[in-house]
Amino acid sequence: MFDALADRLEDAWKKLRGQDKITEANMQDALKEVRRALLEADVNLQVVKTFIADVEKAAIA
Repeated sequence: MFDALADRLEDAWKKLRGQDKITEANMQDALKEVRRALLEADVNLQVVKTFIADVEKAAIA
């Protein structure tokens, strides 16, 4: 299961790195994939929400 999670997260980051410019839209697409991968790996919903919010905050700063 850990390998599947690692693969999904790596795919999300590859898509983001492949962009010419990181925009809010493609950042949201990547975070959507990360959220889905974490939930499919049975990570607690509150942990996922907190993690995504922290990443969004860091991206803005």
